[in-house]
Amino acid sequence: MHITDKKTQDWIRSRFEGMQYEKIEQKEQVHLYTRLNWAYQFGNFTSQKFNTMKRFGLEGCESFVPGLKVAID
Repeated sequence: MHITDKKTQDWIRSRFEGMQYEKIEQKEQVHLYTRLNWAYQFGNFTSQKFNTMKRFGLEGCESFVPGLKVAID
C-alpha cells in the first residue's frame, strides 16, 4: 500500500477487506440480485435500441452496479 501511516492502513483493511466475510441476509441478497438483473437487462436494451451508437457497456462489469450501491450506502 502506498499509505505510510500504519494506523490508516489498518483502518482501511478492517473496513474494506473484511466486508467480504460478512453474511448478508436473504432479503438483501434478493434485492442485490434484482439490481444486478436490472443492470444486465438495461445493457441488453441499450445495445438493441442504440446498436449503431457508441455506448458504455456493462460486459463483465454487471456486479459493479450493486457493489456501487453498497459502497454508497
